[in-house]
Amino acid sequence: MDFILSKVFEFNQVVVLVCLMLAVFRIYLEVMNFNFERLPLTRLMARGAGSQSARQFHRLGFYCSVGYLLLFGPTFFLT
Repeated sequence: MDFILSKVFEFNQVVVLVCLMLAVFRIYLEVMNFNFERLPLTRLMARGAGSQSARQFHRLGFYCSVGYLLLFGPTFFLT
């Protein structure tokens, strides 16, 4: 049973690490002033719902990335 639980724990650590790397990359793009309005998905959203909705979508993604980094970053590196 311990073998199974250790494999699940290792897999969870890999998933958390990948998500942390994606969150850091998202924050990096925001800091470097990447123009998210040039992305194809954003163009489709802006055409259908308006550019304000697309900006809110990307702002929410930034807040989620910062929150994920603050919540899971310290616990990942301290274990």
